[in-house]
Amino acid sequence: MGNNDEIFTISHGKLWQVKYEYQYLYEFYPSVEICAISKLILKGKSLSIMPVGSFNLREKAVAPKTNYQVKVVLKPSGFRSYFLADSDLGDMYLLEWYGGHDPGKGESTIGELRGCGFKDVFNPDSGNSGKVYVDDYMLSKARALEKLREKCR
Repeated sequence: MGNNDEIFTISHGKLWQVKYEYQYLYEFYPSVEICAISKLILKGKSLSIMPVGSFNLREKAVAPKTNYQVKVVLKPSGFRSYFLADSDLGDMYLLEWYGGHDPGKGESTIGELRGCGFKDVFNPDSGNSGKVYVDDYMLSKARALEKLREKCR
């Protein structure tokens, strides 16, 4: 789509993220050029991009420190689409699914999750991308459960 922070994969498995751009480029499997100066060119339009890792069916995604990987630990059924995710650092995230791949319990999600708001994410387990809303982050387990209960009333 060409929106800021959107993550996409090119055919050989390299992950890229759109940075500081908003272009409507809706295409399925387009042919693109990627320049050494971190630009993607599609049909004469240019987007600023940055590499964020790689994905291989035999390996997990590798992402730089600006992206965080979390694992879904609690996903109550019947309560809209909120779920709790845990980072490797032990802090919890209250996320709401908004589109694309809807991760299940035990699945990992990678994205720029530090900061509230809408975020494009990548699921290395399925190889799919999605969109979440970060409601809160860096929470203790007790505080995350309390905030989830508030959302699910």
